[in-house]
Amino acid sequence: MNYKKAGELSTWLFVFSIASIGGTFFFQGTVQIILFFLGIALIVGGILVRVIFWRCPSCKKMLHLGFKMEPTKCPYCRADLNVSGDVAEPTGKNPKKR
Repeated sequence: MNYKKAGELSTWLFVFSIASIGGTFFFQGTVQIILFFLGIALIVGGILVRVIFWRCPSCKKMLHLGFKMEPTKCPYCRADLNVSGDVAEPTGKNPKKR
């Protein structure tokens, strides 16, 4: 999974977790407990997706976590992340050798 798909997936997981936890205010009993733990599981899943797959396709280092706009360059190897292919080419002074 590339970093763009990982970003979209984790964002949707967070959105559904908010909806699930918000749903606990409208239900009581077992349904409320299920929705709460489902929301927590979705939050954990979103965090795991970001930590595992939110990486530069070139140097494989972790990109900055956050929900700002998509990064345009890797902060480590300076690879352009807006290329159409899956692997970006480093453009910095000290690119990682392959």
